[in-house]
Amino acid sequence: MSAWSGIAVVAVAFAVVALAVGQPLWEWHVTDGPQTETWSYGLFTATHTVANETTGASTVDTFSYPSLTGQSRMASLFLSVQYAFLGMVAALIAAAALSVGTLRRKLRGAFAAGALVAGCLLALYVPLFLVLDVADAAADLPRFGGPALSSFEGQMTLPQTGGPSLILLWGPALGWYLILVLALVFAFGATEIWSVRPTPKRTTTPTARARTTPPPPPPPEPPAPEHPEPVLEEVFVIGSNGLLIKHMSRTLMTDKDRDVVGGMISVLSNFVREAFSERDGNDVQEITLGDHRFILCNERGVVVAVLVTRGATEDIVPRLRHLLTCLIDRYEAKLDRWGGEPLDGIEDEIAVLWQPFFLPPPPVD
Repeated sequence: MSAWSGIAVVAVAFAVVALAVGQPLWEWHVTDGPQTETWSYGLFTATHTVANETTGASTVDTFSYPSLTGQSRMASLFLSVQYAFLGMVAALIAAAALSVGTLRRKLRGAFAAGALVAGCLLALYVPLFLVLDVADAAADLPRFGGPALSSFEGQMTLPQTGGPSLILLWGPALGWYLILVLALVFAFGATEIWSVRPTPKRTTTPTARARTTPPPPPPPEPPAPEHPEPVLEEVFVIGSNGLLIKHMSRTLMTDKDRDVVGGMISVLSNFVREAFSERDGNDVQEITLGDHRFILCNERGVVVAVLVTRGATEDIVPRLRHLLTCLIDRYEAKLDRWGGEPLDGIEDEIAVLWQPFFLPPPPVD
């Protein structure tokens, strides 16, 4: 937004004003066979036209509103419209001058916006004034035996004895719509320039030197933890017979991932049968398969194996032992004779591995 917005809006508004001056605001037509009589009411003049479609002849008479005899109410109505329109033009001139003052950093944009708001109110008043009062003023026009006009626009057919019916048509013309467009232009310009403030001119002294303050140093980066939190990708629960009881993954797997995990399960099952078959075998094992690290924890023949992609592994063992304790306490009878049936709630027990871990204190005897 800038003062140029106000000047551009004023230019567009003047173009709409110039177009609206030559257009009628409201028209009244009566058709009697091939002959059509029309009264067109513009901003400054009323035009009476009688055209014959058969002969192509037409007569046109133009009247100023003070000289419009026999239609005193229509003349008074459109004289009021004329004064409101002149007020719009005055608001445009004021808005142009005030916008130039804003552009030259002398005034705030609110002054030019105020003039545009005044023009917008007048541009809304004219169409509304015609909608409310033109039907009453149209009582000056011939009725041909029909009822008085009761609306801003409409049409009626009046039967005539011994001749064709008369068709009466009345309503707004192009000028009425142009006044509404002018109201929108006024409103847009007011919103564009309202908040513009004059910018003071910068003054510089030749002897003054700009003092630059060096930017503050960036805050120190927090030290990296000595033991980064491990990231668990896959979790396998394997029975003492080497069968896979449950498998859960941290992310959704593609078909390729499922093939890889299937190979891992086969290798882990064989390893479990061999590594934990000895009585003096360690209950915690770590194996590496290519880029994969597996931590296995055994208790009473049930093994929990996790795939670790990064991070320290020494903090995983307490979690695995805690998980095994929970599984054995909950499913002890089923785990001893597990043959493939589902274990309700085992997913919730395993999902704890991906949550912040808190190892409870040992039970008190």
